[in-house]
This record gives sequence, C-alpha cells and structure tokens, in this order.
Amino acid sequence: MRAALEVVALRHSGPRLTIAHLAQIELALIEGDNAKTIEEFEMANRAFHQALVAPCGMPRLLASLDGLQLANSRLVFAMARSVGWRPRSNQDHRLILQALRTRNVDHACNLLTRHIQTIERLALPAS
Repeated sequence: MRAALEVVALRHSGPRLTIAHLAQIELALIEGDNAKTIEEFEMANRAFHQALVAPCGMPRLLASLDGLQLANSRLVFAMARSVGWRPRSNQDHRLILQALRTRNVDHACNLLTRHIQTIERLALPAS
C-alpha cells in the first residue's frame, strides 16, 4: 500500500520540486549516509521520503503516508534487532534524487516503487 500511495504523491510532487526541495532531499540522503545508529538512519530515511512527497499538496495523502512510514519504521527497528544494523549508503535514494534532478519523474516513481517493494519483501517473514 505504501508503495502505491507514495508513488501517487511523488507523481504530483515531482513537477513541483524546486531547487530548495531537491536540496532538502539531498540533505536527508547525506544524513542517512552519515548515520551512526539505526535511530539516526531511520530519522534520515523518514525525512528523505517525506521530502520527496511534501510538495504534492495533498494533506490527507501525506497523513496516510506518515502512518505507513511509522509502520515501516517499526519493521526496520525489529529487523535491526534480529539481524543487526550497520551504516551504509543508500544507492536507491541516490538514483531517485538523480532522476528528480533531471526531471524524470516517471523514472523516479519506478525507482521508488522498486525501493519500497524491496524493503517490504525483506521485512516479510519467510514462508
């Protein structure tokens, strides 16, 4: 559900992104790269995803996404406790930002879908 809704928000947000918005997205990406703890990383991750969609101008959609992101955060913390966590760079985030800088919103949306679905698959218990 998050992948579908966040992509809808990004489709509306993408064309409205200003240089300042792109700088905010990049700052969140850098903060994630520099995170030393899972808590720092998750705060930066949330900031990145929120910055992607904030300009969409749809308050109810953004509120729904906040709830879904909170649920995702809980999964991230649970996974970190069970398998550990180590600092890493987020290549998916870099590719999404690069697509947005070139105003290729469709490509950014495709990357975002893949990114979220990959994270969700990793979080699901093996059947």
